Amino acid sequence: MEKLLQELKAAYGEAAEFRDGQREAVQGVLDGKRMLVVQKTGWGKSLVYFLATKIIRKRSQGITLIISPLLALMNNQIAAADKLGLHVETINSENTDDWEAIHEELKNGCIDALIISPERLANDGFRGLLAEGSLQIGLFVVDEAHCISDWGHDFRPDYRRIVDIIQTLPSYIPVLATTATANDRVVEDIRRQLGEDLTVSRGSLMRESLEIQVVKPKTKEERLAWIADHMEELPGTGLIYCLTVSDCQLVHKWLQANRIASKCYYADIEADGTEKKAEIVSDFLENRIKVLVATVAFGMGFDKPDIGFVIHFQKPGNLVAYYQQIGRAGRGIDRAIAVLMQGEEDDRINNYFIDTAFPTEDLMVEIMKAVRENPDSGLRQADLERLINMKPTKIKACIKYLTVEKAIYKEGSCFRPTARPWKPDMEKSRKITEIRRNELCQVNDFANTKKCYMEYIAETLDDSHACGCGRCANCLDRQIISDFVEPDTLMRAQRFVRQDYNVIQPRRYWPLGVYVDERNRIQPEFSCEEGRVLSNYGSAGWGELIIQGKYGDNYFDDRLVEASAELLADFVEENEIKWVTAVPSLRRPELVPGFAKRLAERLQLPYTETIEKVEDTICQKELNTSFRQHRNAEASFGIKHVPEGNVLLVDDMVDSKWTFTVCGYKLRRQGSGKVFPFALANSAGRVGDR
Repeated sequence: MEKLLQELKAAYGEAAEFRDGQREAVQGVLDGKRMLVVQKTGWGKSLVYFLATKIIRKRSQGITLIISPLLALMNNQIAAADKLGLHVETINSENTDDWEAIHEELKNGCIDALIISPERLANDGFRGLLAEGSLQIGLFVVDEAHCISDWGHDFRPDYRRIVDIIQTLPSYIPVLATTATANDRVVEDIRRQLGEDLTVSRGSLMRESLEIQVVKPKTKEERLAWIADHMEELPGTGLIYCLTVSDCQLVHKWLQANRIASKCYYADIEADGTEKKAEIVSDFLENRIKVLVATVAFGMGFDKPDIGFVIHFQKPGNLVAYYQQIGRAGRGIDRAIAVLMQGEEDDRINNYFIDTAFPTEDLMVEIMKAVRENPDSGLRQADLERLINMKPTKIKACIKYLTVEKAIYKEGSCFRPTARPWKPDMEKSRKITEIRRNELCQVNDFANTKKCYMEYIAETLDDSHACGCGRCANCLDRQIISDFVEPDTLMRAQRFVRQDYNVIQPRRYWPLGVYVDERNRIQPEFSCEEGRVLSNYGSAGWGELIIQGKYGDNYFDDRLVEASAELLADFVEENEIKWVTAVPSLRRPELVPGFAKRLAERLQLPYTETIEKVEDTICQKELNTSFRQHRNAEASFGIKHVPEGNVLLVDDMVDSKWTFTVCGYKLRRQGSGKVFPFALANSAGRVGDR
């Protein structure tokens, strides 16, 4: 035991001491045990496996293989390992150029620990690396182990592959699973999967530094105003969590408008052409910004000791995730504030995530039918997108689920059926969905409880140490930060939300396998230009007027004309737009053209009916793949007389962008100038984006 303390002090200084349970956990790993460590956020779970790694490497044994769920967490872990003088690498989708060098280092025994995502276990190349013996594993670590459990708040099908790997490991190789968010049900499920000989180390989940408060400004405008009014009262740097990408972007832009230094972080931020994730994280770590606005893509295990506050712009789906997220704050400081807001849209968004968490039985049966009908040639995902009217993300989720269930397997780029009989176990899915709904009700109860907030969370996580914290708003019987909002700030927020708009980026390629003019890439001279959209569908601001106009009045209010004209005035002038046309509809023939005519008049431009609906095809929103949406749009529209000059192409909704893409292509082909799309609302279902 004394040797462990010496190693700790050598790395962190003579004042360093183990926290309760750390020394015992490290020793358990060194004794070759299979262990589950359930400890509060900030306790130092990564120290356990990195300190054990250092000692294992001194014994000239194998490397530590760490399964970690998030890229941000991987990079953070590498930084933590540096303090112990360990050489740690990661293989992930964003460092492909380094893979060959890392593989060579592995073969030469130069790497102490390798961090990978659970998805990497499905990669043929990496499985080959395991099979050929290049990886001599001395310690196997499963970080955020609640992801293994079907009952965990963040279950991931790929984590099931981990159990298969563990079962092939010799019994003398230690296995360490760590999490801060496992109740009794999850612990028992992990024990069932990792073995009955699993040793469970469990400590108190109470967080002494956190001060929790619930504020209830329900509209987005009120919540934005509260943030602007009270940001200076929040200590240090912090996080604002949003449920959707569009809300992340909205809050980020509002902070910038109020001269509050911020950055935005979500899963696909690099694909959107903005900053690199590493640069965003670096700005946050180095306190170059006050706020990082993020989805749950920035979450588990990230270690920045001086985070002073966490705000939830909307309620999360369950208290376990909430504890995980507020646990980012107050790790190395005495005081941090967690503020939970409630929004009108919270339950709608969370129920969407619950409803789409598992592939439905019908979808999986449809995938299996298609794969079984093509056993020899196999089917690529693109083939399935042509055959099945299902969103690509859902097809991908079904494929992942069926692969993990060993109902299908991947050979090259194609999927084929296994010989294993398969039928969906939807009873389990129904049970888990029911648990998720109960957990959402629990969050609502938490927001309205009169008892200690931290005690309520700890009891939910089956923590035997749960007790009153003495620091939260309920324990103090007063607000930690006032919920008052200045009327002027609220008015500014209301104007901001109404004026907020998105950019419509043009498509650059036709659907996979579709060739126009013998090319899959859309020729630049025939593609649309960057366009504009007034609002997000159903959002605060203009959302209600748009819905009422489309589905109630069959007429868009003049206020939408005025707002659109105000948004487009400079845009029209800068891009030398000379005329306006509209995307027609046989179902509502006057709705969009009527709006476009009034908009053209307000912009002092001529309006020309140049696009005609030639076939009453299925509504685009009923189609779920690019292949089908493009084919449907291609069959729907024809072009008559086309004036010269650049044109504003108007529609009420933009979703897949195939209607704009096809109509723009046909207009350019018939001799128009550049085509600039404009829509009243973006209905592109981004509620599902994290």
